[in-house]
Amino acid sequence: MIPKGLKVGDTFNDFGLTYRVTKVIGDNYESERVGATPPVAIVEQPEITSDDVKVDYLSMPYAQLKKLCSERGLDARGSKSDLIARLEG
Repeated sequence: MIPKGLKVGDTFNDFGLTYRVTKVIGDNYESERVGATPPVAIVEQPEITSDDVKVDYLSMPYAQLKKLCSERGLDARGSKSDLIARLEG
């Protein structure tokens, strides 16, 4: 919680971070964060292509396979194996 009665230059803690008051506007303050900022690790993620994504069509319910075929503009008629062949084709 931010204390009341702060003046420009005063510092306060909020959620474990330290701030300095830069402007007082009535009962409100503008502030800037001060102190050490913990480093943020940036981890490069490999680009995922559609070839990298494997879908387990065998575990999908028949109705979901039919819907997926329809959404992709494929013939949604036939057995489960027919639908899977079209989706993988």
